[in-house]
Amino acid sequence: MALPLDQRRRIALAYDGSEDAQKLFKWAIANIFKPESDHIILLSAISGTEGRRGSGSGSESILRRRLSLPMTSAHPSEVSAMVNDPAQQELIGSNLARQRLQDMATELHTLSATSEEHILWGDPRQLIPKFTQNHSVDLLIMGSRGLSKVKSVFVGSVSEKCIQECPCPVLVVRNTTI
Repeated sequence: MALPLDQRRRIALAYDGSEDAQKLFKWAIANIFKPESDHIILLSAISGTEGRRGSGSGSESILRRRLSLPMTSAHPSEVSAMVNDPAQQELIGSNLARQRLQDMATELHTLSATSEEHILWGDPRQLIPKFTQNHSVDLLIMGSRGLSKVKSVFVGSVSEKCIQECPCPVLVVRNTTI
């Protein structure tokens, strides 16, 4: 018998859209998730200008304005310029992230699992720990690209930051193990 939502273990899966992240999702389904007793939280963090503007009503109106791709001309050069614009790239990325999360949620639904999806705007090193602190997450699952210690110092490791700052256990799965 399935547990009520408020009694389920809340497991967050950080998803960056990579092929390794898709493998991690499949691995978590096979090895971690229990549809009858877990609630799955699918997280995707998108770095970009929206995250830096904050989460108030100002950024929501900016986001709403940007959700409509302006098609002012049928000339391929202008369309190409819009698609190559970093602001439009961010929009395309957010739509792709939303679609991927919805596809994952649909797959979880076929297993009779409950889930929710969240796209976080900004630096995942800050936002994922903050999300786990504010949303009573019982376990965070994330992948690791396996950067060398030198590279992680310069690039900054999302998984390392989450291990240090998340109040819940963090399961980091290296892509070579799945």
